[in-house]
Amino acid sequence: MSSPDLASNEIGEARLRPGTAVRHANSAICLRVLREAAEPLTVTEIADSTGLSRPTVDAVLTELGRHQVIKIEPASARQGAGRPARQVIFDAAAGHVAGVDVGSNSIKTVVSDLAGAVVSQTVTPLPKHRDGGTRLAALRGSLPQALEEAAVPPSSLRAACVAVPGILDHEDRIARSLTVPEWVGYPLVSALQTGWGCPVAVENDIKLAALAEHRLGLNRSASTLTFLQIGHRVSLALIMNGTILQGSHRLAGELGSLRGMKWTATSARGQLRWRSAATAKEVFALAADGDPRAQREIEDFCAEIAPKIATIILTVDPDLVVIGGGLSRAGRHFLEPLSNAVHHLLMTPDKPTLLPSNLTSDGAVCGALGLAFERWSTEIFGVAGVPPPWPAWRPDAVPRTSETTSPHSHQREKAR
Repeated sequence: MSSPDLASNEIGEARLRPGTAVRHANSAICLRVLREAAEPLTVTEIADSTGLSRPTVDAVLTELGRHQVIKIEPASARQGAGRPARQVIFDAAAGHVAGVDVGSNSIKTVVSDLAGAVVSQTVTPLPKHRDGGTRLAALRGSLPQALEEAAVPPSSLRAACVAVPGILDHEDRIARSLTVPEWVGYPLVSALQTGWGCPVAVENDIKLAALAEHRLGLNRSASTLTFLQIGHRVSLALIMNGTILQGSHRLAGELGSLRGMKWTATSARGQLRWRSAATAKEVFALAADGDPRAQREIEDFCAEIAPKIATIILTVDPDLVVIGGGLSRAGRHFLEPLSNAVHHLLMTPDKPTLLPSNLTSDGAVCGALGLAFERWSTEIFGVAGVPPPWPAWRPDAVPRTSETTSPHSHQREKAR
């Protein structure tokens, strides 16, 4: 399997040499057609679907065959003169890709085949008393466990991406994290690549959740999106022109790094605190039952965070704002007062829509899976620039019959 550096060099050469870029583009087009086909295709059918010539398609199929992503089925007998046509099928089971989300209380792992079909979903609860070493050991073992439970050989794993709760530097090392401070500066990528035997990408969990919301949300045509995860704390990520906004130092959206920054007056070290009940879930339950104190606290909370949200909106001018995390589950009971508070502050004719998350607590792991396909296209398919199979991971498209979880997996991590 190619190294990450080799992959980067190959993509760079494709940009420099027009002929290489054209070959990559032709291969990516054919591969996508085969991946999305409901049945085997002949060379003629592939040529018709892509607009490429038969000789070009033949050359592409030869190259794809070397990377074991297609199968040539025996020509079927037919009546009449002429040689029977070969049939080509995308070999989705030839390899697998993984997304992993390191949470506060658990580690989620999703494994898919090359077409994006999910073959394994596991949730590994973390012990109540844990340190960075315990969490690291759990992370290292989470993916092999998911592969084993799905009867997938480790050798078929072609790439993975891990969502981590922390700020990353340009070397993909954690530079700051409240959840895993012991991992700051640790060479996580190289350690996981050695243990898992495949290329590994690492990205911030909230940024990956924003990416998944952009690709799979109700308004996928939006090029600019502001994502706010509101649960035990408030976190922010931005999608600009369809990609994660990182900034010069990968600090875009990291408002928690501002000294003295508090979303609410009662926040403590970034953690939200509630007065009328111990948790947000209890506060919203009381409000739904007509408790005036809880209802007033929700209105006050929305009014308190609205100025910061409005400032972000006026800075980046997004098409829409998506609210994820635990509070998004409250639906209109939270979205309506929050929208009213934010829109009241905006003296502009156009005000972005505030929508609830489409993926709830699975956004980060879904985003990790998608980024693994995007980042390691050459390692996965032998072809640069193959689009990730995002449609396969829409909430209504992911099969649940193959889910494998540990005995306590029903205790899913609450939104961070």
